[in-house]
Amino acid sequence: MRQLKKPPAVTGDENAAIASERLRIAAILESPEGKRNPGMAQKLALGSALDAETARSILAEAPAANPYLAAMDREGPIGLSAATVDITGDPKAARMKEIEGSMKIFNAENRRAHGRAAKG
Repeated sequence: MRQLKKPPAVTGDENAAIASERLRIAAILESPEGKRNPGMAQKLALGSALDAETARSILAEAPAANPYLAAMDREGPIGLSAATVDITGDPKAARMKEIEGSMKIFNAENRRAHGRAAKG
């Protein structure tokens, strides 16, 4: 018995159109502008027929969805790889640490004097 061939689900032209649409959507969603405002990028990519360049230019002018990212765009990188601030020479911080230690000792002795178990 001879099997009948099924016609292809999509033709070459349809494949090209699908691939082109996927590339357009990816160009919008994966652009820096799209990553800055992903909600709006999805609406422009999936809900409109705008070309990628037009959608990206709209996204570039729109405010960022995340205020933190907008501030980072404005201020630039903050250099987290820099050394942390050394506060060991800060007399106020040193005194606060000394008071904290003294209070722990005082509280422990006070608990023992009043018959409660010492904590922490």
